[in-house]
Amino acid sequence: MKRSDIPTEFLLVKAKTNSEWDACDFAIINITAEWKQTQKKRLEVIKIIETDEDIKSLNYFDTHVEFFRFSKVYYPVVEEWLSERNRVFIELEKEDLKELKQPKNSLCHYQMQISKDGNAIYKAYGKHTEEEFRTVEFSLWELIDFNAHLVINP
Repeated sequence: MKRSDIPTEFLLVKAKTNSEWDACDFAIINITAEWKQTQKKRLEVIKIIETDEDIKSLNYFDTHVEFFRFSKVYYPVVEEWLSERNRVFIELEKEDLKELKQPKNSLCHYQMQISKDGNAIYKAYGKHTEEEFRTVEFSLWELIDFNAHLVINP
C-alpha cells in the first residue's frame, strides 16, 4: 500500500466506533466506475428532495467499504497519514487487505448515509452487538467528478 497524490480506486478515510471494547480507526472505500455511476444517481435523488425540510438524509445499502484498526506491525504509516488529514487516496494490492487488522466485531448492515448537501458517511454495525462503526464525512460531489483532480483537505 502506498499513498497517492492523484485519485485512485481506493480512498482511505478516518473511522470510529462507539464500542467500549472494540477498535476502528480507518476504512477503505472502493471507488469503481460503477460506484461513481451509482453515486451520480443517488445525488440526482438528493436534488429532488433538497427543499423538503423533513428529510435530513437518505440511507442506502452499500458494501463498498471495509473497516480496520491501526496496527504497529502492518502498515503503521496509515496512522501517520491520517494524523495529517481525514482522507487520502492509496494504491492497494489485494494482499495488502489481508494484512490489515479488522475490528473484532463481525460487521453487517452496511449502509451509506447521504445528506442533502451531497456529503456522505459509511456505517456498519456489529452483528451481535449492534455497535456502530462509521467513517468521517466525505463529499460525493468531489469523488464522482471525472474531469478534475480531487484536492483532499483535512
